[in-house]
Amino acid sequence: MPDDEVRLEIESQRTAALLQRVDNGYFPLAVAAAIAFHEAHRSATTCVSRQDYDGALDIAAAALSRLLPVYTLRDSRGERATLVVDLTRAQFARGATELRGQGETVGELSVARGDLVSALSLIKRIGLPFSFPGSKRRERG
Repeated sequence: MPDDEVRLEIESQRTAALLQRVDNGYFPLAVAAAIAFHEAHRSATTCVSRQDYDGALDIAAAALSRLLPVYTLRDSRGERATLVVDLTRAQFARGATELRGQGETVGELSVARGDLVSALSLIKRIGLPFSFPGSKRRERG
């Protein structure tokens, strides 16, 4: 498998283990987006390009931002501040590690574990209806 491809079944196992290990606190938004994506697409066994996977995480982060507060570390003391996410003026980028908009890039994004668990309950019921349009996918045999 080339370095720029992601095996979804391996990422799904890895993110599920992360959710079980962390009892409280905060998750990086990129991890939360991966957990949400894999929760909605449990049977995915394809390989996708890193670029397509990062794009899927950006979309999952956008969906999560509608369901729960997103935080950023805004000061040198490391305190979290709630981030106002306006998807008409900004978009998640680089696999949900950044929020870019109007000449500003915000990083160090996170969500509270308790909020994520609640959002996952909803995602399990309704899913995240998107795929990888235009991507090269290979079914694992």
